[in-house]
Amino acid sequence: MEVLLKESVEHLGELGDLVQVKPGFARNYLIPQGKATLVHRKNRKSIEREIHKYQAIEQKRIDKLKVFAAEIEKDGCTVAVQADENDKLYGSVTPEEIAKALKLGGFDVAPKAISTPKPIRAIGVFEAEVDLGSEVVANLKVWVVKE
Repeated sequence: MEVLLKESVEHLGELGDLVQVKPGFARNYLIPQGKATLVHRKNRKSIEREIHKYQAIEQKRIDKLKVFAAEIEKDGCTVAVQADENDKLYGSVTPEEIAKALKLGGFDVAPKAISTPKPIRAIGVFEAEVDLGSEVVANLKVWVVKE
């Protein structure tokens, strides 16, 4: 069964994609939840217009995400932690702590969107990536300072 996605569905497709799904999945989940529209040969023209509309909406959303990513990259964040006299941390800086520091700076980011190449276990400046979705990734500088 062919459906037009009205919003992005994980592991299926993005907004405006025409995808083939099993009839039960479409009837029981996608269409009742408002996530998709059934495609017939009679409504093919209107579906094409909707695809263009959805693509424009998605492009605006991606542009906003890129602006948000640029702001995050410019500002960075500072995380204050407890450390010993050798500047070694009593643990490591987690994505949750980075998300809290970003929230204090005015950026609301989910902790699961933040990743570091290796655990942060010392005082200094480190790199982290923030996956904002739709293939938009912000490279974040994290300053780890002693409390």
